[in-house]
Amino acid sequence: MNAQQLLSRLQDTSPDGPLDRLAALVVEHELSQPLTTLLPPSLLARAVTQALEGALASPTAERELASALQHLQEQLTQDKRTVREALPPELAKTALELASRRYSPDRTLVLALLDRPPVRTLVGALLLNVLIEFSRKVSAPVTENRIAKGFTGLARLAAEQARNSGALGGIAGALSDEIERQVEKRARDFVDSALSGIFQQVADALSNPTRHAEHAELRVALLDGVLGLPLSRLGRELGQVDVPGGAAVARKGLAQWLASGRAPPELEAFITRAMERDGQRPVREVLGAFGLLDTFQTMGRESVRGRLGPIVGSTPFARWLEEVMREP
Repeated sequence: MNAQQLLSRLQDTSPDGPLDRLAALVVEHELSQPLTTLLPPSLLARAVTQALEGALASPTAERELASALQHLQEQLTQDKRTVREALPPELAKTALELASRRYSPDRTLVLALLDRPPVRTLVGALLLNVLIEFSRKVSAPVTENRIAKGFTGLARLAAEQARNSGALGGIAGALSDEIERQVEKRARDFVDSALSGIFQQVADALSNPTRHAEHAELRVALLDGVLGLPLSRLGRELGQVDVPGGAAVARKGLAQWLASGRAPPELEAFITRAMERDGQRPVREVLGAFGLLDTFQTMGRESVRGRLGPIVGSTPFARWLEEVMREP
């Protein structure tokens, strides 16, 4: 068989032809390799690092990201559907079923997420406002005070008489102002001391396994609310995001991390940990355990055959083959 005849056979792309069988050999060889051999953590870490460095050095990457997000925002703003209507009904149903499954988070985790300085400040301010507003209603004139309206007729008469009389009215007014000041001071002290207890009670409620039904109901209600949101509203919210500013912050942080020299080893360590369980198993074994072996074999064979076809059909390959065939 001469070089031209061999080349003709290699260029046969029919199923189970020479090129197809060569593609199958390539795929089977790759599938027989351990996962860490096919995807070395050091190579993956270096690839991710170089990709990040390339994106940060690109003068157009940030502009392209902003343009893509703006395009998405415009599409969402014009979409009249809800999130539920945009999703396949099977996926929405599955998401609700998953949310309704039994699960109670760890109490320590919930408390660690809730009891943070910014959260304490927000909840403390809200609680303080409620207490102060309550004190003002209590100290309001009898005719405007809903609580005072619950007093007996004799008590209301005495309070109104004290308010309407000159000296007693002045004393009552001053007393009311002083009570309000004292209530505000004590309310602040109470809020400061009560916040930890409030967060602990919230953590107890959210992590109590005996209340898993209420937890599931809460998750389903939240998810149902998200699914009911109009896409146009999400588009408007996305329009409020400072994309250029956020991208600049992200790029700055990534640039500092890459400049520190820690990125490659830290990425490699992360990938190594992720592959710790299955890294030494053959790829075919890992894929077979998930029922994906046949799919990857078929797709891999088609992909390799498609890549080899243009190569064996090229003039440089024909010259290379002739040279090989002439060699003693």
